[in-house]
Amino acid sequence: MSLPLLRVLPASLLALAACSTSHQEEQTNGFEDAWDDLHDDKADNGCSGVRVPDRGPFSSKVHLTFDDGPNPETTPKIMGILRAHNAPATFFINGNRVKNQATRALVAEIVADPLFTLANHTYSHQNMATLSLDEARSQIDRVTATIEEAGGTPKFFRFPFGSSTCDTMDLIKDRNFISTGWHIDSADWCFASGGGECKKSTFKHVPDSFRHDMAGFVMSQLRRNNGGIVLFHDIHSNTANSLEAILNTMEETGYQYVELDDVETFPLLNNVKQAFFGDACQADTDCNFSGGFCLPEPTGGYCTMECDQTCPDRNGYATTRCVTPPIGVSDDFTVCSLSCTPGSCRDGLTCQAVTGANGLERSVCF
Repeated sequence: MSLPLLRVLPASLLALAACSTSHQEEQTNGFEDAWDDLHDDKADNGCSGVRVPDRGPFSSKVHLTFDDGPNPETTPKIMGILRAHNAPATFFINGNRVKNQATRALVAEIVADPLFTLANHTYSHQNMATLSLDEARSQIDRVTATIEEAGGTPKFFRFPFGSSTCDTMDLIKDRNFISTGWHIDSADWCFASGGGECKKSTFKHVPDSFRHDMAGFVMSQLRRNNGGIVLFHDIHSNTANSLEAILNTMEETGYQYVELDDVETFPLLNNVKQAFFGDACQADTDCNFSGGFCLPEPTGGYCTMECDQTCPDRNGYATTRCVTPPIGVSDDFTVCSLSCTPGSCRDGLTCQAVTGANGLERSVCF
């Protein structure tokens, strides 16, 4: 479901501002490591709890996530703001926070609202990479039981701090959970700890120009990724008080909200292969991307979309070109194709010189 926008990053970092200094240091260090991991391509081995396999750009599509709740004082306010903006969101809960009638009612309310998804963020927010596998299983399964007792069926999981090993990732996969990292970190825990200021001594990864501007920090990352999964924490009053303005800015800028299981925006996260230009097809439905359709030729059909001068690129694919299809395919409109060098096209296609939308000759796969 794709909705007009209003909707972030890793598993929660600092618990509440009331936590002890030693616990804050532990949480901060975990987040610093996660952030460094996010920007380290060498860490993308399939076992990272930080990364999302879909890298964007995301065509201004956004999904909001909230970690570490529920908090009876702040979570309801955040839910109210999200409802007012018709913004889907996923709440990654810690099981040890569901401890009385009020918090059990709150998770049941999240499950009952089709706008929201309840997800697993472990029982007590431990660094899963440092636990025994028996301890890790307990951290996962206790929250699963809590979600099921509330009437939900858990599907998504987020590692605290994004900290995972291949063994703990296997535990998640064995339970058919989808490990969910993030693209945009609000660093709201840091802004909350400083009363609206994210101090450099607390979290070094926020640029100085945004030290007093959480909304600006979020928007700068959204622009860089053209959307993506945003991380907030619903346990902080500062987050609850800032969310309305952030969503308003997102909407004014033209972003759109999507569900976490939106396979067009996050196909790899949801284990769905999304077709792209040049992929083989037999029907338009095989070209499962926005604007996609199937040209009956060349060999076996060809996924593409109409274009005017430019086409969207996708990570892992060659640069795209807006071109007039070769004679024998169609010359009535311009379509998107992948640029190529001889021998680089998939089986059934060849690297051909055709006319681009700007009148210049381009080498593309057809």
